[in-house]
Amino acid sequence: MLDVLIVSEYNFGKNLIAGTYLRDLGGDYFTVACAGFELIPLNPIVTIIMKLEGFDLSTCDPPHSVSELIEVGRRCDILITVCSKRIDEKCPDFPGQLLRLNWRHSDPDKITESRSDRLQQTRIMRDSIKADVINFINEYKEGKFSVLE
Repeated sequence: MLDVLIVSEYNFGKNLIAGTYLRDLGGDYFTVACAGFELIPLNPIVTIIMKLEGFDLSTCDPPHSVSELIEVGRRCDILITVCSKRIDEKCPDFPGQLLRLNWRHSDPDKITESRSDRLQQTRIMRDSIKADVINFINEYKEGKFSVLE
């Protein structure tokens, strides 16, 4: 099993969506941990849109702080950032890291429209992250990441 660390700017949003899908769909291949640069409360809209998919995030363990993981020498095989290029460049490499991917997605906390617009935009983001996870698992199974062999 390969150890995957999923990092986003905040600790309770995109990384949890990606981590939830990767555990659910790729749990035979990967162990998954999530981290963020800024620790904030769980985004209630993310909770709602994931509950619609059958996942209850209200009971999940909070993701780690990136700085705490660096301090303790956390290792991972694969680092996936789900954030802007600016935040991706801020994220350090981790010991043992063989592969680094960046999936750019907007942040649900930065959507400023009405509640119904935020729900819709977050649902679109969720579906896009799910597609990235499915694509990643398929590419892994097809051997497209030669560095992992």
